[in-house]
Amino acid sequence: YTPVTVYAVWVSAQLLQDYRPGEKHLLLQLSNGNVRLGSPSDLPPLGNPDILEGENDLTALSFLHEPAVLHNLRVRFLDYSSIYTYCGIVLVAINPYDQLPIYGEEVIDAYSGQDMADMEPHIFSVAEEAYRTMIREEKNQSIIISGESGSGKTVSAKFTMRYFAVVGGAAQQTSVEERVLASNPIMESIGNAKTTRNDNSSRFGKYIEIGFGRKGDIIGANMRTYLLEKSRVVFQASTERNYHIFYQLCASRELPEMRSLKLDAPENFRYTNQGGEMQIPGTDDLSDLERTRSAFTILGVQPDQQMELFRILSAVLHLGNVNIQASGCLLFIFLHNSCFDSQAEDRSLAVFSKLLGVEGSQLAHWLCHRRLAVGGEMLVKPMTGQQAVEARDALAKHIYGQLFAWTVQRLNSALRAQQGRTKSFVGVLDIYGFETFERNSFEQFCINYANEKLQQQFNRHVFHLEQEEYIREELAWSRIEFSDNQQCIDLIEGQLGMFDLLDEECRMPKGSDESWVRKLYDQHLSSKPHPHFRKPRMSNSAFIVLHFADTVQYECDGFLDKNRDTVFEELINILKASQSELVAELFQQQRNVSPVANGSIRSGKRAAREHKLTVGFQFRQSLQMLMETLNSTTPHYVRCIKPNDLKEPFLFDPKRTVQQLRACGVLETIRISAAGYPSRWTYEEFFSRYRILLRGPQSQDQAQAACRQALPQLIPDPDQYCFGKTKVFFRAGQVALLERLRAERLRVAAVIIQSQVRGWLARIRYTRIHWATLTIQRYSRGALARRLALILRYTRAALVIQKTYRMMVVRQLFLMIRQATVTIQAFARGMLEAAVLLQATVRGWLARQAYRRVRAAVVFMQCCIRRKAARRQLLKLKSEARSVERYRELNKGMEVKLMQLQLKADQEARESAALRETLMAEREASSAELAALRATIQKLESQLQEKPQPGPVISEKEAEERRRAEEKAAQEILQLKEVGLQTINTLSSFYLVRNAVSQVTSALRAEVDEERRKYQGLLREFTRLEQRYDNLREMSLLTEVISWLQRETALNAIFFNVLFSVSLRWRVSSLVFPSALATETSSPAQSKPSAVTGLLECRKRDETKLIKNLVTDIRVDSALSLAPGLPASVLFLCVRQADCSGDQARARSLCSAAVTAMKAALKKHVSDIDMTVLWLKNICLFHDLLTQHSPNDLIRTLSDLSIQAYQQLLSITETRLQNIIVPALLESETIQGLSGSAVKLAVSRKRAGSDPRTVGGEAPTMASVLRELGALHTALTQQALPKTLMEQAFHQLTYLICASAFNSLLLRKDMCSWSRGLQIRYNVSVLEEWLRGRGLQAGGAVATLEPLIQAVQLLQVGKKTEADAQGIVRTCSALSSQQIVKILTLYTPHSDLDERVTLNFIRSVQVQSADPSQLLMDVRRVFPVIFLYSPPPVLSAEQLVIPDSLKISFLRKA
Repeated sequence: YTPVTVYAVWVSAQLLQDYRPGEKHLLLQLSNGNVRLGSPSDLPPLGNPDILEGENDLTALSFLHEPAVLHNLRVRFLDYSSIYTYCGIVLVAINPYDQLPIYGEEVIDAYSGQDMADMEPHIFSVAEEAYRTMIREEKNQSIIISGESGSGKTVSAKFTMRYFAVVGGAAQQTSVEERVLASNPIMESIGNAKTTRNDNSSRFGKYIEIGFGRKGDIIGANMRTYLLEKSRVVFQASTERNYHIFYQLCASRELPEMRSLKLDAPENFRYTNQGGEMQIPGTDDLSDLERTRSAFTILGVQPDQQMELFRILSAVLHLGNVNIQASGCLLFIFLHNSCFDSQAEDRSLAVFSKLLGVEGSQLAHWLCHRRLAVGGEMLVKPMTGQQAVEARDALAKHIYGQLFAWTVQRLNSALRAQQGRTKSFVGVLDIYGFETFERNSFEQFCINYANEKLQQQFNRHVFHLEQEEYIREELAWSRIEFSDNQQCIDLIEGQLGMFDLLDEECRMPKGSDESWVRKLYDQHLSSKPHPHFRKPRMSNSAFIVLHFADTVQYECDGFLDKNRDTVFEELINILKASQSELVAELFQQQRNVSPVANGSIRSGKRAAREHKLTVGFQFRQSLQMLMETLNSTTPHYVRCIKPNDLKEPFLFDPKRTVQQLRACGVLETIRISAAGYPSRWTYEEFFSRYRILLRGPQSQDQAQAACRQALPQLIPDPDQYCFGKTKVFFRAGQVALLERLRAERLRVAAVIIQSQVRGWLARIRYTRIHWATLTIQRYSRGALARRLALILRYTRAALVIQKTYRMMVVRQLFLMIRQATVTIQAFARGMLEAAVLLQATVRGWLARQAYRRVRAAVVFMQCCIRRKAARRQLLKLKSEARSVERYRELNKGMEVKLMQLQLKADQEARESAALRETLMAEREASSAELAALRATIQKLESQLQEKPQPGPVISEKEAEERRRAEEKAAQEILQLKEVGLQTINTLSSFYLVRNAVSQVTSALRAEVDEERRKYQGLLREFTRLEQRYDNLREMSLLTEVISWLQRETALNAIFFNVLFSVSLRWRVSSLVFPSALATETSSPAQSKPSAVTGLLECRKRDETKLIKNLVTDIRVDSALSLAPGLPASVLFLCVRQADCSGDQARARSLCSAAVTAMKAALKKHVSDIDMTVLWLKNICLFHDLLTQHSPNDLIRTLSDLSIQAYQQLLSITETRLQNIIVPALLESETIQGLSGSAVKLAVSRKRAGSDPRTVGGEAPTMASVLRELGALHTALTQQALPKTLMEQAFHQLTYLICASAFNSLLLRKDMCSWSRGLQIRYNVSVLEEWLRGRGLQAGGAVATLEPLIQAVQLLQVGKKTEADAQGIVRTCSALSSQQIVKILTLYTPHSDLDERVTLNFIRSVQVQSADPSQLLMDVRRVFPVIFLYSPPPVLSAEQLVIPDSLKISFLRKA
C-alpha cells in the first residue's frame, strides 16, 4: 500500500508486484481500480499499517508525510464522520456543512474533567484542556482559531465560549456567562456578512479574554477586535451581502418602532443591492434582529440607546442613496428649492440629516467641497465627481467604524469583571486565515501578514514542546531545523520595509500607488534583493510576496487610500454638533480613541503625526499587542479546514484540503515531528506489543532491559531509535518496520503451528479410517451370520404355519356344522313356547276385564253413600252458622291461621328465591349442555353428510316427535344466539369503555408526572435563585447589583406566579389519582375530642429554646444517635397540644418556626449525607403527622421542603460519584490481566503539550462506587425511610451512573474493544448484584443500566455477516441507530486475531435501524419524586425516649 500523486493530489495505491532495485517500472493499482505504471526514479512515499487507519492523532502515524495526513483525514471525515482530528498540539476541525448532534450539554458534561488524551478529538476537549491547565498551573491560556472564510472559525469560537460558560458558570450561578454568550449575536450582526465562500463570514478578527476567579468561575470578559473590513459597507462583490444588521433592519421596517427610520426593501439601497443577494437561504433576518435586540438588553443597553444605534445604521443606508452629479465645473446634490421633502435622492439626504440630527445644507456643501490651506489662508475648493463620491463613501465607512468601535467598547463595559481583578483568563482568538484570491489588495496583505506572525509563533512553540520532551527524557539529540519566516516578516514590518514605505508614501502630498510600487522595486529588487520579494513579468503595478503558505501577487491599486482611510474634518465637525447624543458621543471621543482604532481625520493643515494614525500602523500596533499576549499565555491551536467550495455536506476535495493544510501550518507540525522522533512508546507498551521479537526470559518487570537488549538486533542503525528514561523513541517509519518484523515472526510461527496441526489432523484421520474399516468388517460378518439364521428360522416357521392352517380349516368346518344343528333345534323348540305364551296373555286380559267391572260397581256404591252423609252434614252446618258463639270460635281460629299463612308465605318466598337461583344455575347448565349437544349434533350431521348410512325404518309418530323436538331445539338455539349476541355486545361495549378509561387514565397519569417534574424543576430553580441571591449578597455589589436585584425581583414575581399556577394544576390533576395525592390532600378534619392525652406542652417563652435545642443547634453526633423522626415527633406533640388547647395562633407560629428551622438546618448541612437524610425523615414525618391530625396551609410548604431535601441528598451523592464513575466502571481492571495483551498501537504517543493528570492515591474502582452507594443506603435505612423513596433515589443515581459511563464510552476509542467490554460488563454485573442484594431492583434501578449493558454486549458479539447485523438491531433495543453506529465506528481490535468493523456492515446496521435520536444520554435528566402518604401510628409522649442531651426537660406532658 502506497500513496501516489495524480494532478498534484495524493491518492492511495497498492503495489501489484514487489519492487526490486534495478527494475524500470512500478505496477500500481489506484484506489479507483485503474492500473498505472510508475517510475522508480521517484518512489512514492509508503502508507501506514492498517492498524493506524483512521488514527485520531496524526503525529501517531508511523510514516509522517503529506499523503498520509491527507488520507487519514479523508478516512476519518468520510468513513467515520469524525470532523475533529489531533495533530500534536493542533486540533484540525473540518467543516461538515451539516448539523451534528455533538454539541449538547450532555457532551459538555462528558468532556468536563476528562483528560485530553483519553477522549475523542473535539473542540470541547481543547477548551477543557485550556480550562484545567489554567486552574492547575494558574497561568493564562489562549485558544487560537484560524482558517479560511467558511471553514467554521466563528462556530468553533462560539462553542468554545459556550463550554466555558457552562463549566465556569456553574459554581456561583452569576449572570456573567449569560452576558458572554449574548455578545455573539451582536458581533455577528454588525461584523459578519455573506461572502462567496461563507454565508456567515466574520469580516474582522477578535480576541476575547474570559476572566475566571479563584474558584474557576467566570467573573468577566474583554474583547479586542482587529481590522474591520469597512470597505464592505460601501461595496459588495457579486453574490455577496453587506453586514447582516442592514438587512435585519430592512426586514423589520414594518414594526411600529422602526417606521420612523424610513427604511425600504434592501433592493432599494445602493449599499445593500450591489451583490444581488438579498436573502440567505435558511435564515430569517427579522428573527435575527429580535435575538440581537435581546442580546443588547441582556448586556444592559437600554431600548432608547438601541434605537439611537439603529438610527445611525439606517442613516448610513440613506447616505448611500445620496446621488452626486457634476454639472460643468460644479457639483450638485439633487435638491428641490432647498427642501428635503422632495422625491428620490434629495429625500435620502433629508432622512440622513434628520436621523443624525445634523444640518442638511452644511452636509450637502461639504460633501462637494473641501478646504485647503494656501499661504496661511483657507480656501474652499470644489471636488470632482469621483472625489465627492469617495468622500461620501469614506464618511459612511467612518461612521460605521466608529459605531462598531463604540459597540465593542459598550460590550466590554458590560462584560468587565465586577468582583475585582481576575485571577487568570482564557483567550479565544477568532482570526482570519491565510487568503489568496485572483485579485489581492490591502486587506489580504494585512491578513497574510498577521498569519505570518502567528505561524512564526506557532512554529517556535511546537519546536519548544519537542525540545522539552527530549530534555525531560534526557535524550542525546541534535537541533531540529524548522522553517523560520523571520525574513518574510522583516520584509513587511522591518526598517524600510513595505509598511514603512507605504506610510512614507501616504505622507507625501502627491503620493500614489504607482510611486510606492516603484520604491518597493528599488528597495527590495535593485539595491538589496530580498529572497521573498518578486516582480511580476507582465505588470508594473503589482508585486509578489513569497509567504510561508503560498506565493501571493498583490495589486497596488487602492493601497494608499485604504491605508489612509481619511475623512475630511469639516464633515466630522458637522457630526460633532449633532443633536443625537450617541452621534455626538461617537465623534467627540474621536481625539481620545486609542491608536488601535481604525481610521484617521484629515484636516486642512498637514500634521506631522498623521502617519501614526494610518491603518497599517494601527494594525501593526494591535498585532504586536496580540503577540505579546499570546507569548505570555499557553497557546492551544484549532485549525479549521474547508473541505469543499460548494458548501456540500461531507464532500471532501483533496486539492483544497491540501492547500489549507499547507497554509495553516499543520504540515509544518508534521515536518517538525518527523524531523525528530515522532513515534514514542513507554517500555511497558513496547514490551507488551513486541514481546514475540524478544529473546530470552521475558518478564514485565525487566521490560526496559529487554528492550535495550533486543532493539540493536532488530534495528541495526542506532540513529533510528533512542532510549529515554521512560520511553523509547523511533524515527519515522521504524514502527512500520517493527510491525513488519512482528508480522513476519507471526507468519513463521503460524506456518510451524499449521504444519503441526496438519500432521496431527492427518494422524487423527488415519486412526479414524482404520477403526472404521475394522468396524465395517465386523458388522458385515455379523450381518451375514444373522441373514443365514433368519433363513433357517423362516423355513421352520413355514412348516408350522402350514400345519396350523390345515388344522384351522378342518376345525372351522366342524364348528359350522355344529352351529347349524343347534339353530334348527332352537327354532323347533321356540314354536311350542309361543303357543303357551299366547294362552297366558289371553287369560290375563279376561281376568283384568272382570276386575274392572267389579271395581266400578264398588266405587259407584261408595259415592252414593258419601253423598247422603254430606247432605246431612250440610244441614247441620247451616244450623250452627246461625249462632254467635260459632262466629267467635271461627274468628279465633282465623287469627291463628293468618299467622300460620304469613309464616308459610315467608318460607315459600325463601324457597322461591332458592328455586330461582337453582333455576338460573339449571339454565346455565342447560345452556352449556345445549351448546355441547349442538356441537355433538353438528358433528353427527357432518358425519352423516360425509357417510350416509341406511337406518332402521321408523314410524310416523316417532318421526313427528322427532320433528317437534328439532323445531323446539332450533327455537332454543335461536334464543340462545340472541342472548349470546346481546352478551357479546355488552362485553364489547364494556371493553371499549374500559380501554377508553385506561387511555384517559394513562394520559392523565402522564400529565400528572409531567406537571410533577416541572413543579420539582421549579423548586430546584427556586433553590438555585436563593443560593444565587445569597452569593450576590455576600459579594456586596453596589449599583449594578441593585439594578440586577430589581430585575431578579421581577423574575421572581413571574416565577412565583408560574409556581402558583403549576401548583393549582398539580392539585387539580392529582384528584384523578388519590395515590399521587399523598403529599397534597389531607384527611377531613375530625371533631376534636374534648381531652387528648399523651401530648407535650411547651410554654410560649420556651418555643425559641425548643427550636434551637431540637433543630438549629443540635450536634451531629447527638442528632444521629436519636430515634428516627424524634425531633418531628416532639414538635408535632407540642403543636398538637397548642391546637387542642384552642390557641390556634400559637400552634401556627410554632409550626412555622419549626419549618423555617428545618429549612435552615438543611442549608447548614448542605454536604452531609447523614444529616440531610435525618432532616428528610423528620420533614416527611412532620408532614404526615400534620396531614393526619392538624391539616393547615403549611403542608404545602413541608411538601416542597421534602422535595428540596430529597434533591439536596441526590446532589450530594451525585457530586461524590461524578469523578469516580468513569474510572471505576470503564477504566478499572477488576479482571486482572485481561487487557494486558490489548495494547493498541495508537496509545504509543500521547498528545504533545497535554500533560498527563497526576492522580493521588489509588485509582477509583467499583468498590469506591459501592462505598458511596452503601453510605447512602445505610443512611436511608437507619432513618427508616420508606422503601419506595429508596427505590426512587437509587433509580436516579443508577441512571446518572449509566449515562455518565455510556457517554464516556461513546467518546473514547480506547474503551471500544472486546477485552474492555468484558471488563465493563463485569463491573456492571457487580453493581447489579449489589442492587439486587438490597432489594432495589423493583424501582427500576437495574433496568436503567440496560443501555450500558447492551453497549458492552455490542463490543463482544460478532460483527461480520448480515445475520449479525440483524441480531445487533434486535438485541440492542435500548440503543438508537446513531449510538450503535458510533460504537461500531470506534471499535478497535484488541489483538491481531480481531478485525475492524467494515463500513458495509455499519451501513447495513444503519439501514435496518433508522431511529433519529440524540447520540448521548441526557446526564441532567431528573425523575420526579413521589412521596406516598402512609398514615403514621398514633403518637403519644409516653412512647418517646427523649435523651437528656437535647436539654428539653422544660416540656411537660399534657
